[in-house]
Formats: sequence, C-alpha cells, structure tokens
Amino acid sequence: MSEKNAFQRFASEQYFSGDRTLELTGTGPNERRTISREDLGFYNAVVVSAVYEFAGENIDVKSVHSFVQPLNRCIEEHPHLTVVIKDAHTEKPYYESVSNINLADHVFMLGDDEARDDDTATLEKILPPILDQPWPPSVPPWRIVVLSLPPQRGTKIPRCLIAFAFSHTIGDGIAGLAFHRTFLDACQLQTTTNEETFMFTVPRPTLPAPFDTPQTLPISWSFLLGPLIAVLLPKFIANFLGLHAAASTVDAGTWTGSPIFFNPGSLYSKIRLLEIEGPLVKKALQVSRTHDAKLTGTIHQLIVRALSKALPDRNITNFVSGTAINMRGSVGAPNYEWGLYVSGYYEAHPRVDAATGLTDAMWAAASSMTKNLAECAVTLQDQAIGLLRYAPSIRNWTLGKIGDQRDSSYEVSNLLVFDGSGEGKRSRITKMVFAQPGNTPSAPLVFNLVSVKGGSMMCAVSWQEGALGIPLEQETAFVDEIILSLRADFEGLGNIPGEPVCFDGGSLNEADAVFGLK
Repeated sequence: MSEKNAFQRFASEQYFSGDRTLELTGTGPNERRTISREDLGFYNAVVVSAVYEFAGENIDVKSVHSFVQPLNRCIEEHPHLTVVIKDAHTEKPYYESVSNINLADHVFMLGDDEARDDDTATLEKILPPILDQPWPPSVPPWRIVVLSLPPQRGTKIPRCLIAFAFSHTIGDGIAGLAFHRTFLDACQLQTTTNEETFMFTVPRPTLPAPFDTPQTLPISWSFLLGPLIAVLLPKFIANFLGLHAAASTVDAGTWTGSPIFFNPGSLYSKIRLLEIEGPLVKKALQVSRTHDAKLTGTIHQLIVRALSKALPDRNITNFVSGTAINMRGSVGAPNYEWGLYVSGYYEAHPRVDAATGLTDAMWAAASSMTKNLAECAVTLQDQAIGLLRYAPSIRNWTLGKIGDQRDSSYEVSNLLVFDGSGEGKRSRITKMVFAQPGNTPSAPLVFNLVSVKGGSMMCAVSWQEGALGIPLEQETAFVDEIILSLRADFEGLGNIPGEPVCFDGGSLNEADAVFGLK
C-alpha cells in the first residue's frame, strides 16, 4: 500500500483580519493565478521540445526503457515534478508531494507514422494535442512525449524528439530548459537500456518558496492606487479619467483580436513554426548591437511591421505588446532555478509603414525597449505581477475577464539560448521548440522563441482558435503572412553589409531574458 501524500505548502494565502484589513502571508499569488486559469480550462500545458541525437550505444530511441534513468534523475533534482495540486477550485489551493511516481503515467511513445518529411512539419502536427491535453488531478502534472526521428541525411546517428509538457502551475519556460539540461546530462551517463521498473520512490524534498511574495515584490501606494480606483469606479468614469485596471494600456485604435471568450470543451490551440537559421540569427544580433539594441527588442519591431502589413484596416493605429520577464537575476537565483520567476512588461507600438524597411525611428524604439526590459528585469518594486495579491478572489478575477477586450495585441516569450552539447560527447540537443497553448484570457497571438547554441532559433506562433477576430478559415493564412514577413525581415538583416560577429550563445543572465508568463 502506498504512503499518503505529504502536504507541502499552500499556493498562496490571503485573508481578511477583522472588518477591513487585508493580511498577506509570505507566499505569492501568481501560482494561484495559474492554478485557477488551468482549473477553469483556460490553459493546459507548456511544452519545451528538444531534438536529441544519441551517438552512444546505450540509447534505443524506440524503447521506453531508455528514458527511465534520465527521468529518475530529473525527479531527484527537481521537487516540482513530485507535486499535485489540491483544492484547485477554491481560493486556497495547495501542493502535496506524492510518495511514488509511476513513469508509465508520464512517458508516451508515438508511432513512427507521426513523423513527417521534416522536423518542423512533424512538430506542427504533434504539438497541438500535447498543448491541449488536461492533467489528471491525482498525478503530478507533467509528461514527456517521445517520437523517434529518421537520422540526418548522410548519418546513422539515432535521433528522437522529446516534448516535455508540464503545467504552468509548477514552473515557467526556464523550468523546461532546466528539465532538458538535467535529462541531457543524465543521458551522457546512461549505463543500461533494460531498466524494468517504472516505479520511482519520491525522496520527499521540500518545495521551495514562491518568488512573488510581498517581501520580494513590494507595491507602493502610488502604483496600486490607479488600478484599485479603476476597479471601484464605474467603467465609463474610469475610462474618462484614464484609469486602467490592467497593467497595459489599450485604446480604441489598438488591435486586440476578438473579445475574450471560452466555450467549455472547445479550447483548440493552433500553432505555426518559423525556423531562423544560425547565420541569420548571428547577423541579426550583430545589426541589433550596432543600434544599441538586443534581439528581443528588434523582434518586437519586426512583429509590429508584420502586423501592420497583415491588418489593412487603417482604424488600427497601434499595437500593445506583453513581454514576459525573467526575474531570476533580480534575486540572485541560478540560471536554471525551477519556479515561477516571472513578471510582465507592456509597451504600446504605433502602426508603421510596412512598405519601408526598419527606419531610424523603429531602431530607436528597439533600443528604448531593450533598456526598458533591462530595467524591468532588475526592479523588484512595483512589478505588475505583484498587483495580483490585491485581488480578493483571483478565480473570480480570472472568470470576470470573459467578454472583455484583451489587454494586449501580442505576447513575446523568449527563452534565449540553450547549450545543447551536454557534459559529454555521446548525446546532444540540436534543436528546441518552446510553445504555449491557446490561452483564453491572453493576447490573441503569442510568439515563443528559443535558440540552440550554434544552431537555429525556433519561433512558435500560437493562438486560441477564434481569438484573432477574423473568420476561422482565414486564421492560418493570416499567421502565415506574419511568419513570411518575419522571415523576409531576418533575411533582410542578414543582407546588411558588415563582418559577422562571433556568437557565443549569450547568457541566460542577460537582462532581456524573457519567457512564458501568460
């Protein structure tokens, strides 16, 4: 008989003392936001996928036994993989750690018939159902989906795709990189492929405290007052006074797709992928640096150009972006620390004349945004995510978004660069894809990016079917037009004269490190 689950901690706590005073304990509300959103069916799995090459003799990519030892090591090193969520439907959800994990509940092998002619087509086919699969309540919310891939042309090195899918309630996008870092290192040490047992006894570690506590992210009265008054006043008065309950600022000319909607049982994620080869990425980095910008700031301008082309309606005068910010550096956390170390940064972008290239004004905007992202990533006071603790009911706040205008036009989440070489030479990661599902209360479009050192940058553009505010049958063509524009602009940057710079893969401590928040 298995042991009972062990209580770890509440996701967050807040309660009223007496009649009016809101007391806040030392835990953070962002976990409750992700738990409520998922329990309501508004969001399912984050997926960080990697293409592995196994040059050693101890990995059979078609045998589930090959992945037992690496998964055991991941479970040992990352306590978040051992927890389940209890009372997710209430205002006081909490985490319990399980006593045993049956890997049969977490490893899914796809048949060879799922593979397509190229890796991108394969990923576009298999990712949507992985993104949209809900989590059973009694099993820790993560899984890997494995698909063997044909060797690269001219080689016999075995390859497979490992899609690590996990609940946003237990980690952010960097957690996906942490998983693959541990998994890859464990593959280098693999000693056998005939492991028989799928049962793993959990070591019962303590779940780390959350990041977004009141002590870590203090909120000033001046920062709180605007959103608080906007909630209390009638909406037409708040609009007249220029007060906004959300962290972003949209107006009548902002494109935000359709109003927020949700039909139970019909949340469908759509996804298109764009691969930017290593040489183009290197050149884009070089050109960005000559304009005092980093690549994330430049990509925002390319997206604004693409949207300006794809949306001919001249009544659309601006776009509002949401960028998810990696806050690990602000508190001295390690690069691959597991958790929800996130906040968000919003910025408005005027519509541009897409008939011209990147103008001086757009490069100035890319440089300015780079500085703003850098400042946001090291500032602990008055972060937007800290405002969540003042919502009396995060669940009701989430539900109350249905029917509202979205708070942004698009979102960018960039995991930057992953070193796929591993500790040894037997195994390596050659390509990665970071993707999020259709997100009911989020922006209509989400751009998820990740690069492999020395290789390509993959951009996954995802959306909730019906969220773009155009006929469903036109959605894919609309997103394809945006992807073609991004591709052409990267090629245009690559054609700018100049010597290429040495690209060392960057650092996850870079101030514009960003990842999935919404």
